Amino acid sequence: MTNRTHASCWACVAVVVTVTLGVAAGAQAQTGNRDNAPQPLQPAAPATMPAQSPAAGAAPSPPAQGQIEAGLGYSDLSDGYNNWVDQYVRGHVTMRPGSTLYGSVARERHFGESGAVGGLTLVQDLSPDWYASIGASSGAATFQNRFRVDAALYRKWGAERRWITGIALMHASSGDGIHHDNMIRASAIYYAPQGFIAEGGVSGNRSNPGSVWSTRVYGAVTMGADKKHWLSLKLDHGQEGYLPVVAGQSFPTNTQFRSTEATVQWRQWVGRDWGYVLGVQLYHNPYYHRAGVSGGLFMDF
Repeated sequence: MTNRTHASCWACVAVVVTVTLGVAAGAQAQTGNRDNAPQPLQPAAPATMPAQSPAAGAAPSPPAQGQIEAGLGYSDLSDGYNNWVDQYVRGHVTMRPGSTLYGSVARERHFGESGAVGGLTLVQDLSPDWYASIGASSGAATFQNRFRVDAALYRKWGAERRWITGIALMHASSGDGIHHDNMIRASAIYYAPQGFIAEGGVSGNRSNPGSVWSTRVYGAVTMGADKKHWLSLKLDHGQEGYLPVVAGQSFPTNTQFRSTEATVQWRQWVGRDWGYVLGVQLYHNPYYHRAGVSGGLFMDF
């Protein structure tokens, strides 16, 4: 079934590419596998596509009107579980100043089952100091969310607006038709003057049935310069509510276990408007671990 709620893992080195705008944070309580390659709908976790933050003058100069990226991911799982294979296309476009739309579609094969998932997120400036995001996604497989909605509000601080704090809410219904999650997440981001971004946050998630409560914390750093390269590192640790690991099966006794995830990504511009992205992934919980690689090509427009 799904690796539901916000999982926690051991050291997972991955490509969390949807960092879209330096919005808030990682630790997403997904009723599917929380460490899926594409995370379509939240512009959270600026540890992978940094400089696109609505943080006005604080972030590095924004890129073009948009970007599109396509890639592949492969992960090896221990303890006899089937390996994962993912293909994705994602991107974003600035429809008008202060209004950006992010989208993602992916084909995933996890735990011996395949399914497609897609999502959209709109990020909207509300004033020079405030912006918000709202998104929705849906998947077809039992390990994916049948539907998921996210909403978040962010505040910029300081004379140069280098600090951002945010609060986000999420509701998800699992593809197994049984489990669902409700999450709240608080985050903070700092944009240093010289191409350095730091982020941290904490989240709490309630999974049902059973009213299982799980919490996670995370930290991320991103270094580099837009149109040159970005190196992103992220560490995420905490609890997961449930551990469904095989399509069509669930294990209600495996609740509130701990896991840790570490992710690393290198994004390199080769030409002015295109480049490649590479990532490594590691994940560990008491029942299995996962190691993966991913790569893709992107183009600015």
